[in-house]
Amino acid sequence: MTASKDQLGADLVKALRALKRVGDNRERRTELYRAIANASVDLREHFLTENGEPDWAGKSWGYREYLRERYSEAGYTRDEARPVQSSVRYHVSIRVRERLTPEEVEDLGLRAENITERVRGDRATRSALFSSLTAAPDDNPDIGRALAGAFVVLQRISPRDVAGLQGQARAQARTVLARLLKHAEKLHDAAADADVTK
Repeated sequence: MTASKDQLGADLVKALRALKRVGDNRERRTELYRAIANASVDLREHFLTENGEPDWAGKSWGYREYLRERYSEAGYTRDEARPVQSSVRYHVSIRVRERLTPEEVEDLGLRAENITERVRGDRATRSALFSSLTAAPDDNPDIGRALAGAFVVLQRISPRDVAGLQGQARAQARTVLARLLKHAEKLHDAAADADVTK
């Protein structure tokens, strides 16, 4: 277990107060965002879900209320806290993935990669899409465009979203996903076979 809840709460308030005074020093501001994120995530171990597990997703009422109280103690109104929390979210994403195993991250319904890795992946996808748009006519850019588009659409659906489906919606999702997998495997095999025959 990390530091005590009181110590982490005090660290959080201290970093939040320092952030109010930091001015335009971007490097120091980033350090403080990181400190706020670290304390915020480490505090989650002190709040339990209904299953008795640490609230790593940060969704329990007790955890959120505790954070609101710390922001208030540091002199932030709710309107002032929102942009800070938005800026800290990136660092929270990294810290959660440092604290947990990939399996625990997946169990929470979160993507295994952090925001930086997702942005990098999105850039690679956009680059592939752009390349397919500028490909020579005999390369059939419509296929590349369609594949990249399908990937972008599917990437926006998280395992947690699918796990939350009930009844017929869940059965339909399972059927469609099985068909997608089967078809994607055929397309992948066709691309691999084409490489071998060249």
